[in-house]
Amino acid sequence: MGVGYDSDENTVEECPLADGLRLVAKQELREDDVIRTHSLRAMRNWIRKHPDIVNCRTDAPFLLRFLRTKKFSIPMAQDMLERYLVIRQLYPQWFSKLDVDDPVISDILDSGYLVPLPGRDEFGRCVMFSCAGRFDPYKYTSADMARVHALIGESLMDDPENQIKGYSYVNDESGLLMGHMTLWSFSDLKRIIRCLQCRVEGTTGRRREKGRGSSANLVRPLSSSTSRPAAVQFGVTTSTTSSQLQIPN
Repeated sequence: MGVGYDSDENTVEECPLADGLRLVAKQELREDDVIRTHSLRAMRNWIRKHPDIVNCRTDAPFLLRFLRTKKFSIPMAQDMLERYLVIRQLYPQWFSKLDVDDPVISDILDSGYLVPLPGRDEFGRCVMFSCAGRFDPYKYTSADMARVHALIGESLMDDPENQIKGYSYVNDESGLLMGHMTLWSFSDLKRIIRCLQCRVEGTTGRRREKGRGSSANLVRPLSSSTSRPAAVQFGVTTSTTSSQLQIPN
């Protein structure tokens, strides 16, 4: 799942960066060629030896999602990858049929509920625009919402510029209904929030009708202080299970 390509694990330098992006990566993430190569090797060795992980992608773009999000803290990246694999096992309905030709996904995308905007903001970040009122909570389910987020997320997260510079979310909450508030259980929200595989640098442009609460006000208390900027986004956590963890190629 997700875009990407096969990596030669013996290559000295994988995923080389343009000079401008290389500078940002060094300043923001402590990333350089040596750290990147060492970290990728460590992640692959850990995956090979993990008794519960099978059929997991080991190409550089995929592993760098986690390493860059955690600023090359290998233990934190490993923990995040474990949570990602676990959530795919526990909730396969959130990740099934991730196809733009799927009728439900196609309808939701056409409605304009979630759109990666063309171009980037002043900091070079990918801008995601979400309009709650365009998602019909009485026609579609939470799994349908999750699949749309998963499809868009998986298509963007292997891009090194997105991994390094992060994302900015613009949320339009006009048209927010009680159905939106009750679409997700609190336990699912807690799991979703803490598996975010990208650097969310800010949420902006949120507006709502007078007298209505924001979905962020419901979600924010469930999240840690470090994940609160992404409080209304798709994201997850749970402990490792004893069953084997698999992710399709």
